[in-house]
Amino acid sequence: MMIRSTEVWFVCSFLVAFVLFAGSATAITLPELASRVENMNRSEREALLIKGAKEEKEVMFYGTTPVNQVAVLKKAFSARYPFVDLKHFYSPRQGILNKTISEFRGGANLADVIMTDVSYGYQLIKEGISNPFSTPDVKRYVRGSYDPNGQWYTMYMLTIALMYNKNMVKPADVPHSYQDLLDPKWKGKMLFDPEAAYVMAAMEHAWGKEKARDYLARLAKQDLILRRGSTLTTQLVAAGEQPIAIAVNGETAAETRDKGAPLGFSLLAPKIIKPNGFFVAKKAPHPHAALLFTDWTLSEEGQKVLAVELGKGSAMKGLPVKYKEFQTDPDYVVGPEFGSQLKQYMAEFQKIFGTM
Repeated sequence: MMIRSTEVWFVCSFLVAFVLFAGSATAITLPELASRVENMNRSEREALLIKGAKEEKEVMFYGTTPVNQVAVLKKAFSARYPFVDLKHFYSPRQGILNKTISEFRGGANLADVIMTDVSYGYQLIKEGISNPFSTPDVKRYVRGSYDPNGQWYTMYMLTIALMYNKNMVKPADVPHSYQDLLDPKWKGKMLFDPEAAYVMAAMEHAWGKEKARDYLARLAKQDLILRRGSTLTTQLVAAGEQPIAIAVNGETAAETRDKGAPLGFSLLAPKIIKPNGFFVAKKAPHPHAALLFTDWTLSEEGQKVLAVELGKGSAMKGLPVKYKEFQTDPDYVVGPEFGSQLKQYMAEFQKIFGTM
């Protein structure tokens, strides 16, 4: 039987394409790549990741970091690796989780790197979406700011602080402990997030369950003004609507102070930090670019952009930061352990404050 030339062309084209794909750096999966580079020295690792990233050309980052701040990060990353286009999908943490989980279950694997509160990112681990990975500078990170098994690392962290309006609270009256908040003069004058159940977890960790629950029950009698969201709360205190907010993201609120708002801060014990963690998708479509981006962001160069230019808290030791007042040795890290009990904590917390 005679084989037509068109059939020969088709078969040859297929074989050429197959060979090219098989020899391409992008044919490797992220778990395979993460295992391959784990024990490489820094220069060998970077060279391999650069080679693959040049073929992949882009990296998709799902994160809660605002668009204008990612633009600053992208500019610095692109200066180092101009051949990789850093693409970004922004949403609050629940939106990030919903989109990532929905796509994973539906087989549409679009995300390479995911960033969200580590306590919420627990769901990425539970669903099997994330994959362990390593990074060269891990030894420079403080204890508790990364998973020993490599499931997540802290991109940046937020320190929980009490915030007050300096025009409404005299220096001598600034609360320096949670016990100070029980003073009758603050009744009906304090804002609190009804979803800040991590505060209860931190208190239980530091004081024991009975003492923590007893304290919160007494605090609830202070006629707290319950408002969701650190940004809204910051705006209300800055505008003089109320003198005090019990728990806000310190570094984020300090940006408002820098713009002229009369805000002051106090760190109450137990001191709490909330890591915003990097997770790498197991089925990342751009594995080399994904690890190149995480390595760079977690390096001193990337952390300086976040800490100095954007004012984020850094878990890297020995790094200059914009807001030194929030650099603290935490008593409690809001990590995956809290995330695994989030629903239970939230229900009990909201029951105490009458919001169920």
